[in-house]
Amino acid sequence: MTRRRFLAAALLGAASPLWAGAAEPYPARPLKFVVNFPPGGAADTMARILGQKLGEALGQAVVVENHAGAGGAVGMIYASRQAPDGYTFALGTLGSAITQPLISATSYDMSRDFTPVSLIATGPALVVTSGASPYKSLADIVAAARANPGKLNYGSGGIGTFAHLWGAMLNDTAGIKITHVPYKGGGQALNDVLANRLDMIAVDPPAALPHIRSGALRAVAYTGASRNPRFAAIPTVGEVGYQALTGANCWSVWMPARVPAAVIATFQQALARAMNDPALRARFVELGAEPMHTTPEELRQYVATESAKYRRVIQEQGIRA
Repeated sequence: MTRRRFLAAALLGAASPLWAGAAEPYPARPLKFVVNFPPGGAADTMARILGQKLGEALGQAVVVENHAGAGGAVGMIYASRQAPDGYTFALGTLGSAITQPLISATSYDMSRDFTPVSLIATGPALVVTSGASPYKSLADIVAAARANPGKLNYGSGGIGTFAHLWGAMLNDTAGIKITHVPYKGGGQALNDVLANRLDMIAVDPPAALPHIRSGALRAVAYTGASRNPRFAAIPTVGEVGYQALTGANCWSVWMPARVPAAVIATFQQALARAMNDPALRARFVELGAEPMHTTPEELRQYVATESAKYRRVIQEQGIRA
């Protein structure tokens, strides 16, 4: 090797580590937060609250993007195809992160295509009917469904969502048949309950409470394990004879697979700060959710437990997207 070539090679070798070390610090630009439901619902509201606090913790803007449809699958498919650089993360729900892979041949696999970050909240639902409905209790609904198989209906924000599967479990537990009507979002389904075009829906409390107070909706049960002090007059499903129907929606944060561990660690630290913010926690409680921050492994375990819980009813009732 000539002296000139040797010097050129040495300079190139010396420069390589400098280039590698010159990679931009994370995060160096705004982040994208994918929400798999339309604007205005609990998931969207929660994401916007978290996005603001997370942006403050990271020192970069967090932009919420709504990609709705197919019970949340559309948004998860979109998120799974983004670059694994830490600049895109998704809000998972019970439907999109847990049950969709059980009911359809989705083009995404949570364990293959995503990196779990944290569970951020869980929240039971209120089971409501129209204020103009003849049904005054869950027992009334069950009795009417038993007398008229397939004639009553219930809505949800899509196949595989908590509202859908809660209704399926009611059918299974009570031995009745209430017809499921899926919508693109829970807000649209709730509007049809308000108009008395749907008989029932299990809905996030903040969406229902103003209408319950006005008399436009009637709450017949709460899916939590104990009564909620914010609406203590509403009985739990266990109190009205359906303990097996106790359950909750969940919200979690995921990144595409193969995001570098150092990036995940930085993001996790910022997420922990955001989730411990008193103002954020108060707003989540107002939305009927219990705020939390977990490790990735705790999120994995939660998904495994919930998957096992819903797999039986999905298989027995042949639920498919």
